[in-house]
Amino acid sequence: MKKLVALFVILAAFLSFNNNTFSQPQVTVHVTGGYDLPLPDLKGEFPTDSNSYFMSSGFNVGADGKYYLGKKRNVGITLSAGYNSFSSGDINIVSFDTGTVVSKINAFTVGLGIEYGFMPKGKANPFVGAEFTGHFFSGNSKFTPTSGTETTTDLKSASRFGLALGAGVDITASKSIGFIIGGKYQLANLIGKEFDSVSTSTTEFPLNDKENGTIEAKNISYLQFYAGVSFYFNRPKAKMKK
Repeated sequence: MKKLVALFVILAAFLSFNNNTFSQPQVTVHVTGGYDLPLPDLKGEFPTDSNSYFMSSGFNVGADGKYYLGKKRNVGITLSAGYNSFSSGDINIVSFDTGTVVSKINAFTVGLGIEYGFMPKGKANPFVGAEFTGHFFSGNSKFTPTSGTETTTDLKSASRFGLALGAGVDITASKSIGFIIGGKYQLANLIGKEFDSVSTSTTEFPLNDKENGTIEAKNISYLQFYAGVSFYFNRPKAKMKK
């Protein structure tokens, strides 16, 4: 994460050098999309990492709004919403029944946080932030045998709460529009872990991220990389020089 922040700061300094720019807007809205990199225990190798969800990759789409405070407008309150989808890819099963399993975990996320911008008067404004997040999970697992009928089992709906730490650069293109690139470390289930010891349904399976006996708790975490478009509102008319 430190290397990522350093890269953003260097990029911002390069883009901001010798530029007269508009002052910081009071409200910014971003629409973004990108790639999610699952981390243990969300990612794992089958069948060696038994305490894993075996997700191999993911993507994200989302939007956020930021309201900046004070005269400098370098501290902002953030509100975000997004959709993350992870997939295991094809997993070959030979232990109990020959075939292929593909599992997916989806999460609708919301976040409320705070952000600090390092160069609010610059053409490129690097920032760091933190959010309290809610993750609302769904998903399914499809088993396709080499001979027979495909079966699908759904992930039981679950809600978890966690923390997101992020950094990025907001790059001004004009008075009303710009671009953003960034990344976040998401720890999705810091609060609310559960274990369903008994399941009576054959069409649903639980998230089961809480420890139970010899089964260790699972931390659902991932790196989220994104890029998108920025829209600026309530920007002062006068230009400001660095």
